[in-house]
Amino acid sequence: MQAIIFANRDGKELAPLDSYYCPALLPISNKSIIEYTLEDLAEAGIERVKLVVSTQVSEIKTLVGNGELWGLEVEYFLSKQQEDISKIIPRLALDKAEPILLARGDMLRSPCIKHFVQFSQQMSHSFVIAKLDEQNAGLMMLPAAASFTEDLNWPLCDNTEHSTNKHNTVTQVLHGDCFMLNTLNEYMRANQAMALKKVIGSEPKGRYCSSADEANGFYVGAQTKTGQLRMQNAWGVIGDNTWIDESVNMQQSVIVGKNCLVDANSSLKNCIILDDSYVGQDLNVCNAIICNNMLITPSTGGAIKLNDDSIIAKNHTQTPNSKVKRLDRLYAFVLFILGVVICPLLLLASLISSSKSTFIKDVITLKNKSYTSWRWELNSLFFSRLPQLYLVVLGRLHLFGRTPFLKQEQQFNDDELGLYGPLQLRRDVVPEEERQLIETEFMLTKQKIQRWKLIKQSLCYSAPEPPTTAEPTKN
Repeated sequence: MQAIIFANRDGKELAPLDSYYCPALLPISNKSIIEYTLEDLAEAGIERVKLVVSTQVSEIKTLVGNGELWGLEVEYFLSKQQEDISKIIPRLALDKAEPILLARGDMLRSPCIKHFVQFSQQMSHSFVIAKLDEQNAGLMMLPAAASFTEDLNWPLCDNTEHSTNKHNTVTQVLHGDCFMLNTLNEYMRANQAMALKKVIGSEPKGRYCSSADEANGFYVGAQTKTGQLRMQNAWGVIGDNTWIDESVNMQQSVIVGKNCLVDANSSLKNCIILDDSYVGQDLNVCNAIICNNMLITPSTGGAIKLNDDSIIAKNHTQTPNSKVKRLDRLYAFVLFILGVVICPLLLLASLISSSKSTFIKDVITLKNKSYTSWRWELNSLFFSRLPQLYLVVLGRLHLFGRTPFLKQEQQFNDDELGLYGPLQLRRDVVPEEERQLIETEFMLTKQKIQRWKLIKQSLCYSAPEPPTTAEPTKN
C-alpha cells in the first residue's frame, strides 16, 4: 500500500516563523512535524510514500532522504504552495482502483493512521471522515474519497456537516490529540503538550532526566551540556549539541533546540528556543519563542528582530580556513615582481615625497606571531605596501581582509586577515569604536564589492571624510 503525504503549506499564519521553516519542518520538541507523520506511516505498515512539497525542498530531502530511516520508500513531487489537491493527484499517475492513503504531513496528530486505514478498508465503498480531538484529522482513503479531496486542502475545513449530507459517508472518531498549528499560540501549546507527554501515543526525543518538579523532567539530546537539571523547577526538552550554562535559571516549560547556546545568568520560563540560536548573558526569556535573532511573542503575534549579537543571534560554527587562495598568492607574486621592477622609481618617489624617512618599519601580528616588515613612505597606499606582499606569497596573509595590526581579541577569524583592508588604507587616527564599526561593516559586505572598494581607495587615496553612523548591513 502507498500513501500520498501533502507538505505544501505556505505557513503564513505562523509568520514570522515561515521565513525560517516551512510547516512540515517546524520542530515539535526537537522533532520535525513530518517525522511524526512518517513514524505513523511506518507503524501502519505503509511502505511507499509520495511526498508532495513546495518550499524548502532541499531541507526536506536532507531530513527525510529516501525514507530508509523509517523503512519507507519516499518519492518527491513538487507543487505550488497550497495547490488544490484535485489538480495534483492527476499528475501522480495513480491506479484509480488501488487503495491509497491521502494525508496532510504538516500538522501534528497522535498516531492513528493504522486504525484509520484498517477501518477504511472495511468500508471500502464509503468515504470515511476521520475526526480526531473533534477536528478534521487530515486523512482520506482513495478511491472512495476521490470526489471529496477538497476537504484536504489547507486550511482544513470541518467536513462533518459538509460531507454527511452526501451518500456513502461514514465518520470515524479516532482516539488522540490533534494540533492544526495554524497560530503561534497553537504551536507553543503543541510543544508544551509534547514536553509533558500529554500527546497520546507520542513522546519527546532524548534521554530522561529528573528535575525539581516531581511529576515531570527533561528529555535531553546527545552531546548536550547543562547544569544540574534536578535543581531546576522546570521540565521540557533539550536538543542535541546544545550548551546551557550552569547558572541559567529555568522555570516551567522550557524547550531548547539543537545546536543552541544559552549564556550565563539567563532566565528561561515557558519558552521555546529554536535550533541554532544563541541567548545572551542575563537575558530573561518568558512566554516567548526565539528563532535565531528573532524574538516572538505568541500571545500577541508580535516579533522583534535584534541586530545585537550579544542579546540573541544565530548560533553557527565557522570553520576556520587559514589557507590563502592560490589565486591571491599568484596575484601577490605578480604584484611583488612588479614592485621589484619599479623599485628604483618607488625609492625616488619616497625620497621626494617624504622629508623624514624613505620607508617605515611595520610589525604585523598573525596568529599570535609577529613579523617585521617595511613599506615605502608614499601617498599611494597601494604602492607603499608592495614590499609586504611576500607575506601573501608565502601564504601567511590574505591579499584582502581586515587589518592584521589589531589585537586578536577582536573576535574575528584569522582567515579574514589581509594586507589590503579598510583600516590599512586610512591614515587618520580612528577611534576604537569606529574601527570596530568599519571592520564589521566591511566583513558583512559581499566579497566582490569589498575588493573593488579597496582597490579604488588604495589607488586613488584622498583624505577621509568625517566619520558617519553606518546603518546595519544584512548578510
